[in-house]
Amino acid sequence: MNKSLKIGLILDNLYVSKYVVDLIRWSKSNSGIEISHYLVPKNQNPNNAKKSKFQKIFSLNAWKTLPRRRLKNFILKTEKNRNLKHNRIHHDSMQKFKIDKEGLDKIEYEEIESKSNLSFIVSEESLKAIKDLDFDILLRFNKKIIRGELLNITKYGIISMHHGSDFNYRGGPAGFWEVYNGDPKSGYIIQKLTEKLDNGNILFRGFIPTQRSWLLNKAELNLRSFHNLKKILLQISNKKQLPNFLDNYPFPFLLNTDPTIFQMFQYIFKKYKNRKDLKKFKNANNRYLVGFQNTDWGNLEYRKATYIKNPKNTFLADPFVIEVENQHYCFLEAYDYEKDKGTIDVYRLDNSDYQKVGTAIEEDFHLSFPYLLKHNGTLYMIPESSKNKDIRLYKCIEFPLKWELEKVLKDSIDASDTMVFYHNNLWWMMTNVDELFLGDHNYQLNIYFSEDLLSDVWKPHKKNPILMDPAYGRNAGLLIKDKNLFRVAQKYGFNKKYGEGISIRQISNLSEDSYHEIELASYESFYSNKILGSHHLHSNNKYTVFDVWKATKQ
Repeated sequence: MNKSLKIGLILDNLYVSKYVVDLIRWSKSNSGIEISHYLVPKNQNPNNAKKSKFQKIFSLNAWKTLPRRRLKNFILKTEKNRNLKHNRIHHDSMQKFKIDKEGLDKIEYEEIESKSNLSFIVSEESLKAIKDLDFDILLRFNKKIIRGELLNITKYGIISMHHGSDFNYRGGPAGFWEVYNGDPKSGYIIQKLTEKLDNGNILFRGFIPTQRSWLLNKAELNLRSFHNLKKILLQISNKKQLPNFLDNYPFPFLLNTDPTIFQMFQYIFKKYKNRKDLKKFKNANNRYLVGFQNTDWGNLEYRKATYIKNPKNTFLADPFVIEVENQHYCFLEAYDYEKDKGTIDVYRLDNSDYQKVGTAIEEDFHLSFPYLLKHNGTLYMIPESSKNKDIRLYKCIEFPLKWELEKVLKDSIDASDTMVFYHNNLWWMMTNVDELFLGDHNYQLNIYFSEDLLSDVWKPHKKNPILMDPAYGRNAGLLIKDKNLFRVAQKYGFNKKYGEGISIRQISNLSEDSYHEIELASYESFYSNKILGSHHLHSNNKYTVFDVWKATKQ
């Protein structure tokens, strides 16, 4: 029987977030993980004895920082009531729990603080007591910087999370500056701590779409980073070693600190402006439109394309084009506002003319992204069916309107925009997955492979998740030219701007062990200011089809 991974938690005090409690309870259902102890300091720096309540209130520093603290608390209280309270996922993200109710053993250690009180080492006596417990890993959930021998006292060291991209957001507060700067993505890392401040050995690097407020952004960073921490702990438990360290990169900026009063007022103003911008972008009169042009994708000109008129109470999007018997057909999503779901409809294209043929597939649940592929002379379709939590393969019985479900390629999966193709003697599946089943498919790209299209087993790529980035993680089409593969990716913009633009990325290396793609072009602005975005592009090198997000009324 394999020995469980023995873990201790380093804390500031007995009160922890819901994410730590969830981690503890999760560990109890995993036989390979044992969170047995929590570690808390038992003393304060003798040179920094506790001040009386009177001294704290009337100290000069307290009066200097009072206006900033009051404004910060106002922002936090407002966002808690307006952004968190009614959010089904993050409504309790700020709740604190007493850890002594979770059945763990307690260790009190002696801190020896630095002069600045920002870092500490642990006394020799406490180090011996911790070492005797033979932990495999310590997880850091305290605020102070850890120095000294404690960093190396366990088999795999101390693992910590930093909420902020190590490329450009080091310091704090977590989740604030990305919203302040209007950055489309917010990053986090999971790292093994070293003596180097904010520059440990990186085990995992991830990104999320930046949320519309500081507390929502912080909550989403917590949710996703703790999920990936669990995966890393399971990996260490199974393989008995740390994951390979990722590359570190230069950091040319100052560390972020708490915002000034002026910056907090700017933040409040920016949030107001963001709400107005989002209202304009998501105006009820805006619609997706599908366009096409009789040309290969390299010569597409959006301004010269023909746009298919949307049916009443419907928008069209996610087009794919195929040639059958010298005629060209466009399969697309037709979203009905009244039914609140999409069907897969078909249009015949003829130079700059088009004609609706009919509905190819309709289910009780939403369908979109009708990806087409041929195998052994048979035409198949893989529409997006994330509402049904599966990836489905439909077979064409009578072109173009008669299809039947051939096989569920993967079930119990929250995935969208799946593309499957044959390359180097294997079938490859690229799909956008939400491992938490919350319907957010905007940044994580997974790859699976199989020797047979109709296989019951699709093996996950060793590098999964291949990408975790809202700037180019989500699929938006596949282009093939001269046997070269080009993945079209959609950009999820700041302030929930879904489908803000697309990029064309050549797949330069795809194997069971590796994946690499190169961005060739990116499109975020178009010939008319009424076109606010685009999130799809496909071509059979004779006709090219795409969609745009258009303001139909100004």
